[in-house]
Amino acid sequence: MFLEGRLETLDFITLISFLTYSNKTGILEISINHNEGLIFIWNGEIYNVYYNRKWGKDALFEIMLYGYIDFCFIEGNYKGERRIWDSSEKIILELLKDYDERKAFELSPINI
Repeated sequence: MFLEGRLETLDFITLISFLTYSNKTGILEISINHNEGLIFIWNGEIYNVYYNRKWGKDALFEIMLYGYIDFCFIEGNYKGERRIWDSSEKIILELLKDYDERKAFELSPINI
């Protein structure tokens, strides 16, 4: 399976959800303003992320700060060091919570 495109943040969370709930294995390559990153997925579990010289969940949450994310998912058995031990479901819920909190902050009367 090969997917590529450009998504807004919420749609990117949907893509990650699709890949994990479909038990995919592969690398999700991302590009944001010419900065490259990798999200490693093994049998539906996000087990590592690299972006902007950061690893693990810190890197994933930094990716989510951007409005548009170019991506390319390449299915295959790419196994490396595991740095994320939370379930993908828990990670996705954390991403959605963080996204909702940022949107609420952006829309609050103080910030308008």
